[in-house]
Amino acid sequence: MVSNARAKAVVPFQWRPVKSQSVSSRIVDQVRTALFRGELKPGDLLGSETDFARQFGVSRVPVRDAFKTLQAQGIIEVRMGANGGARIASGDPQCFTDALSVQLKLVGISVEEMFDAQIAIEVMAAELGARRATPDDIETLRRILTELRAIAAKELTPAAALKFTEVAMQFHAALVDTAHNRALSAQFQALRFVLEPTYARRTTDTVARRVVTEDKKILDALGAGDVSRTGALVRRRLETIRAHQLFETVKK
Repeated sequence: MVSNARAKAVVPFQWRPVKSQSVSSRIVDQVRTALFRGELKPGDLLGSETDFARQFGVSRVPVRDAFKTLQAQGIIEVRMGANGGARIASGDPQCFTDALSVQLKLVGISVEEMFDAQIAIEVMAAELGARRATPDDIETLRRILTELRAIAAKELTPAAALKFTEVAMQFHAALVDTAHNRALSAQFQALRFVLEPTYARRTTDTVARRVVTEDKKILDALGAGDVSRTGALVRRRLETIRAHQLFETVKK
């Protein structure tokens, strides 16, 4: 039995009856649809398996399957105990980032597609960042640039080249973060997992020194709030990298 207190806490949502065929998928579809329409929001209590089974007029088996699917999609979280049940989950951009990066790899995204996406995301973010960057954002970029300069000042061993690439990608990510746009940051982080191995293959002493010089120009433009110059510098740099990478791919 569900207590009166708990019954009142459950979101008073009117679910549509479902047919016996593909019951669990129909339940999933209704919850997803209600979420995207704004009829459900993070933290809303949907109820237990028993609550759902009663509302849909089905057994607990398809409800349990629906809960598993909704949990896998990150839509709900299920808590056990007297005050348990299914709730709409709080958002977690990392879930999106992880899922997207895996799917990009699985579909075999091409080098050209990767760089097209990076240019679109990073140029837009850099222009927004020139308007929105905080002192803390600028300080983060300066700290990363200082680390890059220290690595590039020495001869790059294979291990040092990998480290330089890792830190260089941190600069890219921090630059995107200056836009203070979670959608752009999440997309770039997903793309970063796919991009980094490609960048690592190109890291040489000459490339490292050029990266430090160009990153300094971008940081100066960003810090000055120069929107057009910041965007232009980022675009020119990424388009140059894209052209070199595509040329090397064709040679192979």
